Amino acid sequence: MLEEQALVVEVMPGAVLVETCRQSACQSCSAKSSCGHSLLAKLSSGKRQQLTVATEMTLHPGDQVVLGLGEGAFLRGSALLYLVPLLVMLLAALVGEVIGGQDSALSFILAAAGLSAGFGGVRWYTRRHGQDAQYQPVVLRKLPVGDIPVVGL
Repeated sequence: MLEEQALVVEVMPGAVLVETCRQSACQSCSAKSSCGHSLLAKLSSGKRQQLTVATEMTLHPGDQVVLGLGEGAFLRGSALLYLVPLLVMLLAALVGEVIGGQDSALSFILAAAGLSAGFGGVRWYTRRHGQDAQYQPVVLRKLPVGDIPVVGL
């Protein structure tokens, strides 16, 4: 299970609004100067994200919690986001190659249309299945006061 620390911002019936701060391990990586992930981490460093998490635990604003997300959900989501658009784009480019022969313009146009269709399919799937319980983080535990500095303060 993937874990992330969060700060409880607001308590609602059966749920809490939590705030997480994006973290990166790029500072200790030897490839950080030539890595795209490192660049993205620099651009988004310090940004906070708020989300509502269902829980039956008794929590109060200011509590530190650990959120968890299953590895399977993370891997399925990553594959959906990255692989589906690329596979649809490649398939459409191959169709353009077969139909148009040496006409690379048709292959390029169909590849672009396939990439757009792939992203559209991902968007449709995430809107339809975004609230499925398997893709939602859960509160694993409350952290003891004083052990961990408060996120974002």
